[in-house]
Amino acid sequence: MYWIAFGLAGGSLVLSAATLYVALDVRRSTRRAERAGDERLEILREQQERLAFLREERRTLDEELEWRRAVMEGEGSLLELEAAAGSNGRPVNGQLKAPRSWLRRVIGRMGG
Repeated sequence: MYWIAFGLAGGSLVLSAATLYVALDVRRSTRRAERAGDERLEILREQQERLAFLREERRTLDEELEWRRAVMEGEGSLLELEAAAGSNGRPVNGQLKAPRSWLRRVIGRMGG
């Protein structure tokens, strides 16, 4: 009769130890998954910040492109005024020749 009680107590102890081992293993696995999730979340936050920076940079570059296009269109009209002035540099039909910048004069001398 005592052997049955000892057998049941021992079996219960083994079952409890096995349950404890499984619970600790699940806990360890859960912590590992939580750390991995936190790392992924941090990576996503960094990528989100980088994406916001790139969007802002693109917006800035778009504005600069628009500005350069406007400048180029303005230079195109200056070139048309120069062509209308004629080859001697005197005004034709009352139009004045637009002054050339020093950089254009220097580049013009180097190129031609």
